[in-house]
Amino acid sequence: MVNQQSDSSEEELNLSPDFSSEENQEARAFLRERFLRAVTGVVGKACEIRMFDNTCVTAEFRGSDVDVAHFYVQQLKTPIGVLPEAILRTSDIIKVHLPDIDVINT
Repeated sequence: MVNQQSDSSEEELNLSPDFSSEENQEARAFLRERFLRAVTGVVGKACEIRMFDNTCVTAEFRGSDVDVAHFYVQQLKTPIGVLPEAILRTSDIIKVHLPDIDVINT
């Protein structure tokens, strides 16, 4: 009975997509490049950020780390004042809105 269970789990693993195939690698590279172009296209743009505690702040987007776990912003306007620079955890962010998204140069 144990052998049957291990055989079925091996079959399930064989049915999963081959992430190292050339086609999948090209697709991931294309999507990664597109994502990086989008992120660099919004650098320097004003953004409105809704935080997890339902606080709305505005800032100038400057970038993110490799894992997109943090956003680097400048001129962060909060309800209690303005910070010249800040790093925001993406886990604390509900939404990022870019009001002038139509004028992005990529």
